[in-house]
This record gives sequence, C-alpha cells and structure tokens, in this order.
Amino acid sequence: MAETTEHIPLLNSISDFFRVYGLGKPVDNDIMCMRLQDQPDKRLMTMPLCRTNFYRLIHLTSENLFHVQENKKTEIGANTLIFSYPGKLESWSRSGKLYGNVIYFSKDFLPLDTVRPGYENMYPYFTADTAFPLPITDQQALTLKLLSDEMIEEIDSASPDKIEMLRKLLTVYLHKIKRIYLANTGTLTEKTKENRLLYNLFRKHLESYIVQLGAGQQTVMPSVSALAEMMNVNPNYLNSSVKKVTGQTASVIIQEKLLLEAKAYLIHTSLQVAEIAYRLGFENLSYFNRFFKKHTQTTPSEFRKSIIL
Repeated sequence: MAETTEHIPLLNSISDFFRVYGLGKPVDNDIMCMRLQDQPDKRLMTMPLCRTNFYRLIHLTSENLFHVQENKKTEIGANTLIFSYPGKLESWSRSGKLYGNVIYFSKDFLPLDTVRPGYENMYPYFTADTAFPLPITDQQALTLKLLSDEMIEEIDSASPDKIEMLRKLLTVYLHKIKRIYLANTGTLTEKTKENRLLYNLFRKHLESYIVQLGAGQQTVMPSVSALAEMMNVNPNYLNSSVKKVTGQTASVIIQEKLLLEAKAYLIHTSLQVAEIAYRLGFENLSYFNRFFKKHTQTTPSEFRKSIIL
C-alpha cells in the first residue's frame, strides 16, 4: 500500500502544488506557464490523491501519463487537453518523460464565477461532466501551442507589464479552447444547456459539501433536499434535471460520490474505518459497512486489504 496520510490534502495555491509535486517555485503564485519537458526529472512519478484550489490546463503532446482512480490506471494519449478546476479530486502517474505545455492560474488571476448564469456557455470544459481527456486534431494542437508558447515566453520575460499581457493572452487561450471544445463535442439545445448547468451546479455544491465534511464543517451526509435548498431549487426538479443529463437521479449521484470518497480514504489514508464513516457523515459504523458492502460486495476493511498500489 502507498504511503498514507490522515486526510486527502487540499492544495490551496500553485506554490503548494509545486512544492508537493517537486517542481520548485513558480515565477508567480497566480499564473504559471511552462513546458512539461522542462519540469524537473526528480519530481514525483505519482501524484497522490489531492484536490487543488486553482485551475490547470494541460496540452499533452506525448504519452506516458496515466489518470488514477481507485486502483485503476487509464492511459492518456498524445494530443489531448486535460482540465482541472478548484475542488476536483484527482491523482495521476507518469511512466516516463512528458511533453507538452501546462498553464496554471488562480481564481484571483482570472475570476471565473462558476455559479453565475452563463458560466457553462463561457467555459464548458471547467465543469463537473467534462470529458477526460479531450482529444484534439493536429491543427487544433498547433493553434493552442502557438498561444501557450507565447505565454511561456511572456512569463519568463522581464517586461514590467507581463502579468497584464498574460491575463489577456490567457483570455484568448480559453476562448480558443472553447471553440475547439464545442467543435469536438457538438452543440446543445437550450433546454439541455439549462439541465447541464443545473447539474454542474449540483456537482459543485456536492463537491463543496464533501470537502466540508472532511474538514468537520458539516456533520451529516449530503442529501438531495439539503443540496436543493442550498441551490434554491425544488428537490423534484433537481432530480429530474440531473436524470435528464446523466440517466441517474441526484440521490444515486450522491451515493456514488460517497462511495468514491470512501474508497479514496481507504486507499490513500491511514484513517480507521470508523473515522472514515464519521468523516463522511454516516450515523454509525454499521450503517457505513452496510452501505459499502451493498455497492461493492465487500466490507471496507476487506477492500482496503485487497488494494495494492
């Protein structure tokens, strides 16, 4: 089993991420652009499960990168875009040298109001149901590389107005990606957009609630009624909209999320099973054991023993 901790860390800043991953120190803590091949070879081969509190865009031009979920690895091919947004739970590993460009930016550098109407239309790739990863064509890759190369040159320059220039270049970069995303995923009807917007708001509230559970700021399991109240919508309407997008009810999504979090705690932390149950808001250990076995046909303790990372 991998080295364990007492919690799933939240890396609040780009500097925190660079420190943990072994990348050194970023030029700026609100915006950083670099080539993957220029990152230190000594950085971690596997990034432990974590959440970050900033945005990240990776244009991968090589292979050797794997997305890790539970104990399964999924290889990511060359010429793909990988999106990360605040609160996203993720882990990955690499098997060799990576090539491509990566952009990190904070919520303060370019404020993206995720709950305002129209957010999904502006940045559809920074949403909970974003495809992972997004393959792109050679021509699309060239368009994005020219822009990200310019940002890398800019951040390494001594120009006094480079931050202002980077903010403008990043805005163009995000809009270019939007065009590519829409071209590769197709257009949606207004009603579908409305349902997806509500679904993504639901997922963001659920993610936030789960983080608060782990931090002790919430003490009971999330429910459709509680999340609907936070979103100022009717629970039945929320269930209906979520089902139209995913084919599953909101309650099923909540159960799947709790199960994923439980597995993450069992794999990546040294917490006792009873403590994990408490952190996820279960009333007692017996209820947690029944919930886990119902969905996995095994107990939490048996699941933990079977995992070899």
